[in-house]
Amino acid sequence: MKATKKVFKTEIIKRLKAQGTDEVLSEAALPAYAHKNPLIDHIFWKRLKVVADYVKKKKNGTLKVLDFGCGTGVMSYELASNSHEVVGLDLDLRPVHLLKQAIKYPDSITFMEGDLFDKDLEENSFDVVIALDVLEHMNDEQLIKYMEKFRSLLKDDGEVIISGPTENFLYKIGRKLAGQDFTGDYHDSEIQSIRKIVSKTYKVKSLAKILPILPLFDVFVAHKKA
Repeated sequence: MKATKKVFKTEIIKRLKAQGTDEVLSEAALPAYAHKNPLIDHIFWKRLKVVADYVKKKKNGTLKVLDFGCGTGVMSYELASNSHEVVGLDLDLRPVHLLKQAIKYPDSITFMEGDLFDKDLEENSFDVVIALDVLEHMNDEQLIKYMEKFRSLLKDDGEVIISGPTENFLYKIGRKLAGQDFTGDYHDSEIQSIRKIVSKTYKVKSLAKILPILPLFDVFVAHKKA
């Protein structure tokens, strides 16, 4: 992840300096990945490292991964660079297209723009679905719908790896300190509510709490139940 961080952070900083940000780029977390504050930098990149390391430890050879809400495609890039086959899906791929002007993404990534339900993806074909800081944009009804869709796409032993903000008091303070690009106005939920709903139909286990002393983000794995 160190090499991937160097490539992406350098280019994101250049792009933000050249043109600034907007709602799409902010939701794709470009300001966070380029932030000068060392704590914010650690939190956002640590989440990716935790997930990438977990996937790397799965001794199944080449995995087929759905990077749901792929944003900049940084996680897709990291996993594909480690020989995995990745589908990177997002409603708006402008952040990817922006960074593609300078970054060569591996050929083993297939990027798709639009809604998951409009895509003709093969059922029971994915080993892992990654949903990092995206499910909090959904209400409960939408979350249940997409988790069922993930289930249909996953192999019998497949997993969904989920991260999201706690939206607790400390998180809200941190968001204000981070700056105007971190309003969180587009969040409909938070990670504990998401975890509670997911645990009804998946077997859930914790993967990491980013900065346990400051519980701002949580990462967990949802294993497909038989």
